[in-house]
Amino acid sequence: GYPLHSRLRYFDPDRRRAGLPEDVGALVSAFDDTTTDVTLVNMNPTHHRTVIVQAGAYGEHQIESVTTGAESQTVGDRSFAINLAPGCGGALSIRQKRYANTPTLAFPWV
Repeated sequence: GYPLHSRLRYFDPDRRRAGLPEDVGALVSAFDDTTTDVTLVNMNPTHHRTVIVQAGAYGEHQIESVTTGAESQTVGDRSFAINLAPGCGGALSIRQKRYANTPTLAFPWV
């Protein structure tokens, strides 16, 4: 097979699997050498969802920070978790240092 090239990879920590949780949508709207802009939305009207966002298909990129609106959080890791309230979502701007980590097939919770 061929390696997967991807800016972001999503994981469902509640079901312990790769991919977006049920009822969650993701849309990458822009990216350049250092930043990826993505919108995550929980379409479930009654249940919270948690999504783990990983930088790169194999965690090969380092997430330096995540910005939502005027608020910015330093991450300093290959992935981060975000909790989405029922029926809510938001736009994230993820600042990355590409190819900073050794690629791995391990899930983020290992």
